[in-house]
Amino acid sequence: MKKLLTGALALALSVSLAACSKSVDPAATPTTPALSTSSATTPSDTMSSGTTDDTGATDTGTTNATAGPVDQATPEAAMTSWLDAMVAGDGNTVCTLMATGGKAISSIPGAAAACGKTITPMLDQIKELGAAFQGLKISGATVNGNNATFESVTTEPALAADVVSSFKAVKIGGKWYVTQS
Repeated sequence: MKKLLTGALALALSVSLAACSKSVDPAATPTTPALSTSSATTPSDTMSSGTTDDTGATDTGTTNATAGPVDQATPEAAMTSWLDAMVAGDGNTVCTLMATGGKAISSIPGAAAACGKTITPMLDQIKELGAAFQGLKISGATVNGNNATFESVTTEPALAADVVSSFKAVKIGGKWYVTQS
């Protein structure tokens, strides 16, 4: 049962992260300066606030309240916050704690909203696994400069080590973000 639970959660997390990474259109990043020269700057300002996005109803206080506080001071803290948000079904927080291609998803215009909209329905399917991660503690990430791996971490509960071992973290602007690359 333990292996099944671990495998199911690891697969769900990998699929969720991949879905958010794919929802970020790398071609959109170079066109951002062209968009900023137009008079339509209000939507990007709204997106950068983190309080209003295209998904509307998915950015509710109840969803964010269940995930707990976000801590990005260490790779372990970022991973713990990310997993807590995952099992709480808080897609918006999950996306703000992720990076792709060396950039925080939240720093790419429109990407966090697209990610949150994509990932939230998937997270609803793994909420029931949250009890298996009560009191999650991660220690011993291997840090090399602005990159960290979780291959040799110690976790409580122990089954979390199998789940986080395939992920990495990257430090961007003094904060740690979860990534697969």
